[in-house]
Amino acid sequence: MGFIRVMGIVPLGIGLTVLGFLWLTPFNEFGSPPLFFRVFGSFIALAFVLQGGAMVYGRLPMNAEALRKAMDLVRQGGPPTEPGTGVGASQGAAGYRCPNCGASIAEGADVSPSGDVKCDHCRRWFNIHRQG
Repeated sequence: MGFIRVMGIVPLGIGLTVLGFLWLTPFNEFGSPPLFFRVFGSFIALAFVLQGGAMVYGRLPMNAEALRKAMDLVRQGGPPTEPGTGVGASQGAAGYRCPNCGASIAEGADVSPSGDVKCDHCRRWFNIHRQG
């Protein structure tokens, strides 16, 4: 958790450096940024300063105990389901069978918007919407 706070020093330092460069260089000298760039750059640098300040001084959303509780809740959910066994698995392409040969349609089969599909086994076309 402390690493995030240390990493907040980087944008904070960048923002403060840019603000210092923009406003501490003398006006109307060679190489000094025009007023438009000073104002526009200040808004960008301000975003960096706010981001870095929030990371350094902000309250972190989770401590170690809250993280352990969240992980326990995830573990209580049980093992993840296998692909093809979840909700809507019977609606997938594997649930359809060719009316000509009875072979099931491959998982990655291309189906046209109208429902036409070609059987990989017998190479005949059929429509999945007209099955009875």
